[in-house]
Amino acid sequence: MSTRKPILYKGELYSIPVTKRSGGGPKSYPVSFEEARERLSKDIDLVKEQIRSLPQSSRLPNEVVMCIRMHPDFSAKSYYPETLFDTDTERFGLQEIGSRIWRSKENISKETKRETLEAKMFFVRGTDESLDKFKKQLNKSASSLTKAFVNDVRKLVSIDLLKDEEQVVGISNDWEQGRLEAVLHPFNVDQNQSLLRFLELLTLAGVSAESINYHQYEDGITFVSLMGNRDVVSLLSGYNPLRTLHPLEFKHFVSTRAFPVNGAPKPPIFTSRPDVTVGVIDGGYINGNPALDQYVTTEDCISGDPIPDCASHGTQVTSAVLYGALNEYQNAQQLVEPLVCVKNFRVISQSMAVDPDLYQIVDAIEKIIPANPEIKVYNLSLGPRGPIYDDHISRFTFACDLLSEQYDVLFCVAVGNDGGQIGYNRIQAPSDMVNGLAIAAYSKVDGKINRATYSCIGPGREGNKLKPDLSAFGGCDQNPIHLLGNLPNQRALTQGTSFSSPLVTSAAGKIIGYSNAQLSSLVTRAMIIHGICEHGDGHNTDFGHGTLPSDISTITTCPEQSYTLIYSGEINSGSFVKLPIPWSDEITKGKVSFRWTSAVMTKIDPQSPDDYSTSSITTSFYPSETKFNFKNGNKIRKLDINAEPEEMERLLNEGWTCSFEYPATDNAKSSFKKEQDLKADLKWDSLDTRNITKKIEGVKNPMFIIHALERGKRHVNAKVRYALILTLSTTSKEVDIYSKVRARYTELVPIKLELENRISAMQNNSNATNSN
Repeated sequence: MSTRKPILYKGELYSIPVTKRSGGGPKSYPVSFEEARERLSKDIDLVKEQIRSLPQSSRLPNEVVMCIRMHPDFSAKSYYPETLFDTDTERFGLQEIGSRIWRSKENISKETKRETLEAKMFFVRGTDESLDKFKKQLNKSASSLTKAFVNDVRKLVSIDLLKDEEQVVGISNDWEQGRLEAVLHPFNVDQNQSLLRFLELLTLAGVSAESINYHQYEDGITFVSLMGNRDVVSLLSGYNPLRTLHPLEFKHFVSTRAFPVNGAPKPPIFTSRPDVTVGVIDGGYINGNPALDQYVTTEDCISGDPIPDCASHGTQVTSAVLYGALNEYQNAQQLVEPLVCVKNFRVISQSMAVDPDLYQIVDAIEKIIPANPEIKVYNLSLGPRGPIYDDHISRFTFACDLLSEQYDVLFCVAVGNDGGQIGYNRIQAPSDMVNGLAIAAYSKVDGKINRATYSCIGPGREGNKLKPDLSAFGGCDQNPIHLLGNLPNQRALTQGTSFSSPLVTSAAGKIIGYSNAQLSSLVTRAMIIHGICEHGDGHNTDFGHGTLPSDISTITTCPEQSYTLIYSGEINSGSFVKLPIPWSDEITKGKVSFRWTSAVMTKIDPQSPDDYSTSSITTSFYPSETKFNFKNGNKIRKLDINAEPEEMERLLNEGWTCSFEYPATDNAKSSFKKEQDLKADLKWDSLDTRNITKKIEGVKNPMFIIHALERGKRHVNAKVRYALILTLSTTSKEVDIYSKVRARYTELVPIKLELENRISAMQNNSNATNSN
């Protein structure tokens, strides 16, 4: 009999707002103001000359987009060159409209010795007059300028126009023609002409108007899908309003076509449709299998007839959501009635067989989500083929992230099946989304689990580098995944991340759907990752954080000698909150392990791939409220002031100092590390996992302090939505930590999923039938 106990929640009821001082010292600048002024003045003259030489067809009538390249040591939000750009008032007429990373082979950093340096590049919208105003200001004496402006100028490396090779990405040597995605910068005065001029340019290039699809979002960024060849790419290259251009190839389902086999488990005894519905956005559904039909509703979200292979794919994905892998089922066995039902949304039609345009799919998804508020989990086993690029956000990814944040839904997305193509095996959009789950596939042969060779690998993009998030069984040649086919009494033997993803979708749907509205999509995302980490050994780019367990109750419960607690809520940007960690002083022997997963539902900025996630939290862990750091020059000593009061007094008398504001942390990071190093430490990732083990004598009323962060000047996050899940486990068997915590912290509530009773009833029905 299981001794696991339900996870507790409402830990945030014990949260306490706190204040915390920032530290740090002065920043050294790479060049003097005079040196920077001389270099930038020459850049301005060259840029103006380049702009004048642009054909009228390659620019807009009034505004142009330029690049301001920052020094590698000045990429953090705190070094934003605010005095250069218009904000509430006009300065020079230069508006920052996005950013990305630029790379330099030249070692221009005093702080970092790397072969290739990365730094921030701002896209800046302006006019000839704007450049003249800026240059006039530069030529003033430094003594007449503000210190802020002088220092902002010293942070810059250059002002120029975007290079062709920075604008066009992903075009391989053997590429001849196909569908392309173009992204246009937002404009102000020329906003109405921006898209019209681009469409006129496409017409001149011979692009068929029927092949063009576009969408312009509220913040002004415009995504355009079109059919083109190398001549079109050459003509568009250098077009000033164009931010980026890259291939947009649809993932065809032919490579995942199933092999039908006669014989399948018997349909379940139908009692009722489950109350929980999961969305499957795919190629359609084929009626005719009684084991599926009673639990599936369909909606055609695109005109035209379905493509048979794509509809079969959607049917198999639906089977995976309802029943999972059927490899262990014998043909004579009866299926247990599913715990969720599926609404299958068809977003692919015959018209896409010749010219598959993913923008039609994205358009449909943007209508599906708001129209179905009862559905909180969706499966996506489709998307553009090809690896993600750090300097570009696909419209597919942006749309899914935006919908997740706006409607509190969870997308479970297949990472793609090009894992065997070295150099092209990075995860594919939209699995790079920061508010969703990216699902890889593993194979299982002779009991051994390996990454399925076709499964794409990480890392993800800035904002969620630790991709994939997790893996599930996807099958392989030697041991394919067994699903239900289109016909009764037939199995479909297949493989692919298309079928590992719906296994996670099903688990997430059950957790959210049977929680009595206790769990949001954000909390569920964090719970799934936290649950699989219980037996994992850290994240890797093949499997993610771990593999999906066969029993999802291991995600919603905690083992003996432990408790798991959920904290969730909203924090004002820039503020600090203390989260006490429930503890019992009756535990006096052994060790204690702290394992936590933090996640945020972040707003996103498609104009800044390097700052794509605009909010985050940092989590600092304090194991003991009585241990503090004492400093004397470069020396640091940790001291328990309750256990050693005389030693504390001696240190203070000898000139040692201690702030006594907060105790010593075991994982605090320097607030003045370079931004690249903070990014490497996952500061801006929307999901993070950590763990640490301490001796019992080093633990006294432990706590977390979380800091809500925001970045970027064009997007304001008034509040940051977070979830933090902690598992505390001890080696001591003398004290029941779970019971002690429940008794002392009476506001904490155990999560009770209503599916337990339903599972028991359905299993009893199935067992009774199978025994007859």
